[in-house]
Amino acid sequence: MSDRVLLGLIAGAMWNLASLWCLKQMLQGWLGPNPSRRRAVLWLLVKFPLLYALAVLLLRSPSVSLAAFGAGFSLVLLLVIGWAAVQAQRPVTLRPHGR
Repeated sequence: MSDRVLLGLIAGAMWNLASLWCLKQMLQGWLGPNPSRRRAVLWLLVKFPLLYALAVLLLRSPSVSLAAFGAGFSLVLLLVIGWAAVQAQRPVTLRPHGR
């Protein structure tokens, strides 16, 4: 495997992990137990302008394979969807106070 492909796989996987983490933070700020519009907007600004600018820079670099970036991105996405599907199948356990 060439360095260009390996770097693309790693960059795509890391970019998607960062994007999903920012999305989680944004949704927790918006819909969490202590909603904060300010926190949600902050994470929205981190996720979209900053992460997408980083993706453009990475993908314009001749040392990163576009196809490998997409493969790394897709692999992480499939793993996260699979993990969420497994978590959704677990039975809900109620605590004594009803939550």
